[in-house]
Amino acid sequence: MDELTERKDSYLRMMEKIPTQGYLGLALGSIAASAVLRLAGKKDAALFVGQWPPTFLLFALAHKLLQPSQEQRLLTTREAVRQASQRVSENPPPSSLPPSP
Repeated sequence: MDELTERKDSYLRMMEKIPTQGYLGLALGSIAASAVLRLAGKKDAALFVGQWPPTFLLFALAHKLLQPSQEQRLLTTREAVRQASQRVSENPPPSSLPPSP
């Protein structure tokens, strides 16, 4: 499992080196290349290249959503929620205390 995490982190670090605009540019470029290939009469090549934009857009989405730098914030948020829950359970608000006999 640790090797899988390292591979994922390595992949995401590699993706971080390419800005999101790069992926969007590749998507638009492949759309334009597909149109040029279609106009040149190369229908099969145009269809092949025309299927690339969704992949590049997914890379851009993954880049935005799964950056390793974001994972640290998520861990910090989880830790903050855990600490807040622990404090509430240690010192419950007065309205939630059971009535004393």
